[in-house]
Amino acid sequence: MAVKRTPQTENPGVVPVATSAGEFLHFTLTAQGPTPIFSFVSSVRGTLWEATDFPGHPKRKYEWEHLRNPSDIQQMEVLTLGLAFFSNADYAYKVQAMDAHGTALRTVLEISYSGSSTDSHDESFRVIIH
Repeated sequence: MAVKRTPQTENPGVVPVATSAGEFLHFTLTAQGPTPIFSFVSSVRGTLWEATDFPGHPKRKYEWEHLRNPSDIQQMEVLTLGLAFFSNADYAYKVQAMDAHGTALRTVLEISYSGSSTDSHDESFRVIIH
């Protein structure tokens, strides 16, 4: 079975972020359990997060930020979320652009996924710094 991908906000492919104004990205991954398996990878810096890096893993909700720390800022970086459905059939992925105070400016993408135990799926977009 192929992964069923249901977008509420479709992946734009390219995401502009005004880091000079303090903008950053906030990521939320919700899993139905029992054991989510995922990785978050940068084309520049390699694997940034895996499910097991989060305190309390396995859990239902994972959240992280990217581009808030100046050392994260890389022009033309491709960010990829890799999902495995071996022990978790359903995920919901949301990315928001935030202002310097942590207030949501816009939803970049919001997608739900369902798969079977032999499925995996990658979701990527390129970041443009302006």
